[in-house]
Amino acid sequence: MQEIDLSQFAAPPSVGDAPDAVESIDALPHLFFFDNDMRAEMRVDAPVGEGRDVTIEDLKDLMMRKNVTAGVDTAALERLAAPLYGEQLVIATGQIPVNGVDGTCTELFPREVEKQMAERADGSVDYRELNLVRDIKAGTVLCDITLPTDGVPGFTVRGEKLKVTDGVKAVIPAGDNTKLSEDGLRLEATTQGNLVFRDGRFSVDTVIRVNNVDFDTGNISFSGDVQINGDVMDGFEVMAGGNVTLRGQAGAVKISAGQDLIVEKGMNGQGKALLEAGRNFKAGFIENCSLVVGEKLQAQSLINCQVECEGDVEVSSGKGIICGGKITTMGSVKAKQVGNDNNLLTVIVLGMAPRMIAERKRLGDQLEDVKRHLEELKKNVDYVERLVKDGRPVPPDRIQMLKRAQIQMPMTEKKREQLEENLNELEAKMMDTSGSTLTASTIHPPTKISIGVLSTNVIETRQSVRVYKSQEGEITFGKG
Repeated sequence: MQEIDLSQFAAPPSVGDAPDAVESIDALPHLFFFDNDMRAEMRVDAPVGEGRDVTIEDLKDLMMRKNVTAGVDTAALERLAAPLYGEQLVIATGQIPVNGVDGTCTELFPREVEKQMAERADGSVDYRELNLVRDIKAGTVLCDITLPTDGVPGFTVRGEKLKVTDGVKAVIPAGDNTKLSEDGLRLEATTQGNLVFRDGRFSVDTVIRVNNVDFDTGNISFSGDVQINGDVMDGFEVMAGGNVTLRGQAGAVKISAGQDLIVEKGMNGQGKALLEAGRNFKAGFIENCSLVVGEKLQAQSLINCQVECEGDVEVSSGKGIICGGKITTMGSVKAKQVGNDNNLLTVIVLGMAPRMIAERKRLGDQLEDVKRHLEELKKNVDYVERLVKDGRPVPPDRIQMLKRAQIQMPMTEKKREQLEENLNELEAKMMDTSGSTLTASTIHPPTKISIGVLSTNVIETRQSVRVYKSQEGEITFGKG
């Protein structure tokens, strides 16, 4: 503690002949400094004799001479100047500097995906279900972030500034297809895809690339594209919302693409494979497989396959053979050769799509349900109206039933009309087979050809032929 010597301000001793004369001394303030000038305290000694009381100007003058300029407690000065003698008060306090807090980043997903084998209903483990793909949606929050804070500067009571450090921003692991939210408090995915941690960052891949689909990868289920550079082992499944490209071999598997499915080489499904494409299917040779194609199918050969296609089927490159199995399509079929010399039955159905048949059944069933409901409503209304007409009392529950029926009937009638309209449109589309033809360089017997509800059998080999429905409504064989 440092005490300020203010003896030079004391009143000079009085001069007189009387030995008992009292010396007069003005009130005397003292200033003390603590903690490296972070606190200043003051005490005022009371005046002696006729000495003058302290004033607040005296206190401020002392503070000014000692450079006490910051953190001053005015109320404490006013108490000392009241006057308050003999008590030491804190009259100024410095500000301790507060360093800023660093920002943080809390990752909401683990960086590495661990294999999690699925348990079957019987308690056994399905080693094909490893759940290695983290399929997330756009907008998924990947990290929670806190922003750094600025430091609060400090100062001494003498006004000297004390250094402070601001907080540092957190390192955000933002990779491909991610972004910070506008307020900077979240790292979010910008697209749907597979969440991975690569090169120190979270990224969302819209394409999954694997060498093989086997026990190392497990089954794959993904909203985006899947590229398989090798093979798919028997018994495994690949489900993609986008495109699937298979560059190797596959057998007894299930592969489903929401958009295009490409089998670059070909495959023999052993009678157990199911291949689905929401849009287009393109392949080399396909044998012993079931195919469901939303738009166009292109292959070099289809051997013993069950095909359902909404568009055209083209088997005109390479060998261009359709042999055995059944091809059902809303569009046309084009091939170099249909059937072979071994009398293997091949069925071609044109102008029909199983999905449209299923949709017609669904609409028909809905329409029958609505008609039955409408009939029940009419019966209930007729019953209550007869009671009223005959002057008989109507129970309250019947009155409520009548009110509900009067509200439901027009809505149900409108629904019936809409279903009938949809069903008529679908049936008209199914009846239009003008664009459904079979064109082939060679058609071998036995081949069964259907166009709409018409059917015919090829009982002898035909060359360069085009099969279509004539204006007279007959299946016609013309020149291809």
